[in-house]
Amino acid sequence: MPHMPLANYHTHTPRCLHAVGSEEEYIRAALSQGYGVLGFSDHTPWDWAAMPHNLSAIRMRAEELEDYVSVLRALREAYAGQLELHIGLEAEYFPEGMPWLAEQREKLGIEYLLLGCHYDRIGPGSVYLGRPRSDDDIRRYADLVQAGLESGQFVCLAHPDLFLNRWSDFSPVVETACRQICEAAVHTGTVLEYNLQGYLHHSKNNGMLGYTNDRFWRIASEYPVRAIVGCDAHAPEEIEGAALVHERQSFLRSMGIEVLERMPGLG
Repeated sequence: MPHMPLANYHTHTPRCLHAVGSEEEYIRAALSQGYGVLGFSDHTPWDWAAMPHNLSAIRMRAEELEDYVSVLRALREAYAGQLELHIGLEAEYFPEGMPWLAEQREKLGIEYLLLGCHYDRIGPGSVYLGRPRSDDDIRRYADLVQAGLESGQFVCLAHPDLFLNRWSDFSPVVETACRQICEAAVHTGTVLEYNLQGYLHHSKNNGMLGYTNDRFWRIASEYPVRAIVGCDAHAPEEIEGAALVHERQSFLRSMGIEVLERMPGLG
């Protein structure tokens, strides 16, 4: 059976301060790899005016958000008929920041949010949960993911097992966290992302479990989850080709996981 043109909903821009390449370069890369749908979901800003101590080195500023949307709208028109382009954001679930973000979504017509649980809170003293220090950090990650999914504001959970990135022991605490995340995804109907950047960088983990971990996905296969493959591209060359995408889709299907080729509610 022939495959649909590829779709990726996890694409960044240089505004997040740790990605490279213009929006148009990502679009051209996607077209060259056979994509029919490309969603941009750069790291969301927060309301820095209300929280000036929270200026970040890993996400855009609030004053850049309008430009982010307007540039992508213009490119959507320029590439109409060649590529279906969607405008989203990747965000943590910070309850105190969500009302402002909801206002921006309504004002600017932002179509979707990916939940990317990186930090445990806004502001000084926050912990990067992709490098947990203790079992409590792992529990915190799972609790935040569950709360975010239960908020109903996210269509997809990006890199669901990011907390394994710098963790060496697949302990009972880790398994419990994996199961909590999968149960929350099923309960809320949220799609889980099979993150290609995590998969491709497994070999660099120096004995750590690494995310996009097969053990997480084996646990996920015990639940009626839905999955989608995402590039998490921070450079145009990270818009991965059809061979890898189809291989990873087949891997998931071999475990009985339902694989989506399009994000619910989007193209």
